[in-house]
Amino acid sequence: MAEQITKVFEHQDFAIWHVPQANGYVYEAAGVAVDEHSYEDCPFEATYDDALNAACELYDVEVGSLSQPLPVVYSNALFKVFSTPTGTFLYRFCDEESEDVPTDQNVADLPGERYPSRDAAVIAAFEEDLARRTG
Repeated sequence: MAEQITKVFEHQDFAIWHVPQANGYVYEAAGVAVDEHSYEDCPFEATYDDALNAACELYDVEVGSLSQPLPVVYSNALFKVFSTPTGTFLYRFCDEESEDVPTDQNVADLPGERYPSRDAAVIAAFEEDLARRTG
C-alpha cells in the first residue's frame, strides 16, 4: 500500500500537505484538495518549516500567529498520543503535562522519541508505564 498524501496543517488562507512519495511538503490555498494527481502543480518545499514560511510569505500571514495544538490521536487516563506535522507520533503522560500544550511551533523542542505510527507510540507509552510500575 502506498503512503498517502495527508494534510498536516490548515489555516483560513492555506493548507500544508505532506507528500511521502516526493519526500516533502506542498502548500495550497485553503479549500483546495491536494492528492497524488495534483500535488505536482503545487509549490514544493523539502521541510515542513520551509513550506510554512513560504506559504506565510505568499499569503501575507505572520508565522508567529499560527501556533496550533497538535492533534490528539489516542487518549486514555494515563497518556495522550499526538500526531506531528512530519507524520510521526509522540506521547506525553497526563501527570507530566504542563501548561505548555504540544503545538506545531514547539514540537521540535518537546522531549521524547518520535514514532513512525500511532500504534508504535501507544505501545511504547504502555511499555514505559509498565516499567514505571514495576521499577
